[in-house]
Amino acid sequence: MGASVLRGMLRQGLRTRLQEMERALRKVVGRGPRREYVLWSLFLGVACVFLWSAFSGPQGAVGFLKLRGSLRQLEAENRALLLQNPALEKEVYLLRNSPAYMEKVAREEYGYTHEGEMVYTFSDAHPAVGEKATEEESEEKVPTPP
Repeated sequence: MGASVLRGMLRQGLRTRLQEMERALRKVVGRGPRREYVLWSLFLGVACVFLWSAFSGPQGAVGFLKLRGSLRQLEAENRALLLQNPALEKEVYLLRNSPAYMEKVAREEYGYTHEGEMVYTFSDAHPAVGEKATEEESEEKVPTPP
């Protein structure tokens, strides 16, 4: 075989090999945009799921804002209760150590009286215009001096 025949065969083999490579390259290039589209779609889907979970639910931003609001409310209630503590401590001390204060509370809050005392209660409630007072209301009313 001569050198020219070998060259011809080599050229023919190279041509077929180049044609095969060209076809394979076209297949890959033809799939490239589709594959890229699928990858971007998948990435955007995962990003949307991540953002949705980050902003919703008890562990998300909305839950965080609700918790922060309730924390502020509880802190305000705590401050108000701390301001009431000294007055309550004073009242507890007086109830434990002062018989006069104890008697005052018993009379005002629970209506206790000494033997032989009478309690009068006055009501500021007046019947509306056009309504008649009930028998109890008319009996309970005590005329006030002018």
